[in-house]
Amino acid sequence: MIKTYHWDFLVKNCDSLTDDFNIVLDNQEREAINDIINQLPPVDLRRLDGSNIFTLVELAKRHIPERIAAELIEFKRNSNSYGTLLFRNLPVDASLPPTPEDGSISRAKASSISEYNLLLLMMYLGEPIAYADEKEGALIQNICPVKGFEDKQENIGSTYLEFHMEDGFHPHKPDYIGLYCLRPDHERTAKTASASIHRALPYLSSKTISLLRQPFYRIRTSSSFSSHEEDSKYSRLMPVISGDVLEPEMCVDFYMMEAINPTATLALEILKSALILVTIDCTLVPGDLMIVDNRVCAHARTAFKPHYDGEDRWLQRLFVVQDFRRSRESRSGGGHICVPLSLEFFSHGTP
Repeated sequence: MIKTYHWDFLVKNCDSLTDDFNIVLDNQEREAINDIINQLPPVDLRRLDGSNIFTLVELAKRHIPERIAAELIEFKRNSNSYGTLLFRNLPVDASLPPTPEDGSISRAKASSISEYNLLLLMMYLGEPIAYADEKEGALIQNICPVKGFEDKQENIGSTYLEFHMEDGFHPHKPDYIGLYCLRPDHERTAKTASASIHRALPYLSSKTISLLRQPFYRIRTSSSFSSHEEDSKYSRLMPVISGDVLEPEMCVDFYMMEAINPTATLALEILKSALILVTIDCTLVPGDLMIVDNRVCAHARTAFKPHYDGEDRWLQRLFVVQDFRRSRESRSGGGHICVPLSLEFFSHGTP
């Protein structure tokens, strides 16, 4: 088990900073996006896959304000040193129903402002993707605390959520994660953090990097992908760092990942301490969209206290991939939802 570190005393807080990852829309830009959304039909989250909504969004996103579109295009092309973009002052839903108690799709949500914020901006980066095992295959997922699961190391928990990269065990893991805030936690103590390997690299010795580039690691599948803890499987052995020497990619999960020997475990601990040194965080508020490059950047969240009163923290999440065709054999009928993980692992020969 990797040691638990907290980043609070070191963090670069983006709530009070204007930086190349922090883009605040002016009111004219905000209204322009709101106008685009108002011309689109309501989103039916239960019938999103197989609808023509993605084509409509592709056409509509051409009218996004130029500054916002340029930021997204450049992020897709070159990422940035933080592996993160934070858009603030996006349009918000005029009213919201209670936060879903079980994290499932809300039948009571009448407007589609939040959903279109995610789709319009995230589809500049890639094509939506989801997984049959996770959130019942929902493409736009609700991230809410669920009573009885407070200590779960998943998005339904409210304890400290360890640094991880989304679905690192999956053959078709997302390239980008979008997190849009509909409602913050009551005390606004939940901070969403990210840390990029590009900024952490100078803090790693060549020996550590060499170890992290070896296939000495594997990730246990998330319990959200299996109905019982004993059904959990592991990915194939993999490196943590791969690709370009100066701008590598990373795949890590400090709760679910294990190394095959003590030396590799030590290298993982050194990586974690380096990532904490370069962590940025923020308290997400309504109208915020945080986009994380899931190939170079891990993310985490501080603990918060749910009240279970219908006003708890509520985010929506969307995954996209740049190369949609790569997962074609895993998606039936040209849809956007990958088959259950047991079939993925069987076809890839993973035990």
